[in-house]
Amino acid sequence: MIFIDANIFLAYDNFDDIHHIAAVNLWKKIETGKFEQYFTSDYIFNEVIGVTLRKFGKERAILLGEAILKSVFIINVDKHMLTETWKIFTKTKLSLNLVDCTNLVIAKLADAKFIATFDKEFKKIDWIKVLDN
Repeated sequence: MIFIDANIFLAYDNFDDIHHIAAVNLWKKIETGKFEQYFTSDYIFNEVIGVTLRKFGKERAILLGEAILKSVFIINVDKHMLTETWKIFTKTKLSLNLVDCTNLVIAKLADAKFIATFDKEFKKIDWIKVLDN
């Protein structure tokens, strides 16, 4: 299983993004089923829509949101996940924000072995493999 981080969706959607080509190539691999089920979280969905709205406007945010909703399984963060996320966030020495910590909690609960992200900080975590190309 593979968790999809916000920067993958954002780079895929933005032709001018430095990671656009890598995101397109990675998405092709993900869609083949090579990593089994792919999924994201409602926090990531919110982040993607918010960034797209600010940078490109509401119409584009809606189009991207519809595409994600139709193609990607989304896990909603519940109270238990948030509690576990907060524990990680308050104790980690890594430069992970709160949403990054939710990514880890959800990936762990889903037994995901991979995370698709351009965030290098995830490479410091030994139990999950970063896919960034």
